[in-house]
Amino acid sequence: MAGLKPNCVVIVATVRALKYNGGIPYGDELQKENLEALEAVLSDATAAGADAFACLGDIVGYGADPNACCERVRALGCPVVQGNHDHAAGGRYSLSWFNPVAAQALRWTRRALSPENRAWLAALPLVARTPGASLVHASLENPADWPYLTSTEAAAAHFDKQADRICFAGHTHVPLLFVKIGGRIVPTLLDAVRFSDAPDVKAVVNPGSVGQPRDDDPTAAYLLFDTEAEAVVPRRVAYDMAAAADKIRAAGLPPFLADRIRLGR
Repeated sequence: MAGLKPNCVVIVATVRALKYNGGIPYGDELQKENLEALEAVLSDATAAGADAFACLGDIVGYGADPNACCERVRALGCPVVQGNHDHAAGGRYSLSWFNPVAAQALRWTRRALSPENRAWLAALPLVARTPGASLVHASLENPADWPYLTSTEAAAAHFDKQADRICFAGHTHVPLLFVKIGGRIVPTLLDAVRFSDAPDVKAVVNPGSVGQPRDDDPTAAYLLFDTEAEAVVPRRVAYDMAAAADKIRAAGLPPFLADRIRLGR
């Protein structure tokens, strides 16, 4: 699942037997209350043949639909891991760790969330599994510290904790792939790849962001994961950005949050 907030909801959709090879749609993480992006991704994944989903966290944080996004993800009945914005919205994380815009949005989100959704977010696990892969919002290395996987050093610390061949992570809002081949760690931009062709490789895959991409492409990002072939196929989906932006402004949230979802950065 990928598209709850404009920045952090990880959605993994499982599709077995897709036309391209059989697979599971994995949506990105970083939805951040962007209901329009979330619905567009779920619709696209369903049309592609997804029969299961997973969410990499940050279901709330920057957008105007925190309760609707929580309830949409909860209704999927899929594995969900906690993101740092979910952690803060649930009241378990000081807002002093966030920049002023994010902190303002989280204060609004805390007020807007229903007690039931707030409790659900607070209780989410930091690490989970889906068939064939691990799930984490940030990194398997001290996941509660929310490190960013943006360097080979950070990836090396993560791989030391990764038991599965494949792990899906989010947090950065940017699609990215790290592979470990022997003692080498290689970062690369995310593209379609079949890991079953390289049985000695480990990989950590970031699908990007559904609700708030930051790779200069504003369309919602997620991916399909074929559990049998161990193949990933990234996908981008257009959605009604104007409607999402208008809701952010109408809610009295920082205008910057409305502007950035149109810019993809």
